[in-house]
Amino acid sequence: MKYFLLVLAIILLSAGQLLLKKGVIDAPPQGTLQSVVTTLLNPYVIAGYFFYGVSSIVGLYVLKQLPISVAFPAMSTTYIIIVFTSALWFKEPLTSYKLIGVALILFGVSFLFRDGS
Repeated sequence: MKYFLLVLAIILLSAGQLLLKKGVIDAPPQGTLQSVVTTLLNPYVIAGYFFYGVSSIVGLYVLKQLPISVAFPAMSTTYIIIVFTSALWFKEPLTSYKLIGVALILFGVSFLFRDGS
């Protein structure tokens, strides 16, 4: 169950980040109070903060069940999800440097679970 909750927290956090990005893309470019309010009331931004909040709640349960030295570094796998989904959803380039970074994150996270935590 603890690993299911970890994966759920990672997915929710990634969804929140992607929704916030979509919301600010749609935001008006001005730095006025009205543009800030408009951005904060954007449905994507609201959904993004909702997913962030739920991922924080799930993350609390993860912290109760896993060592913090495993749980928080494992959350770095959100970067991997973001790299690939931003390429698909936002048409951001998927460069060799990004792929090397993803491989290094996966390599590092794999060591977190080697000691049986």
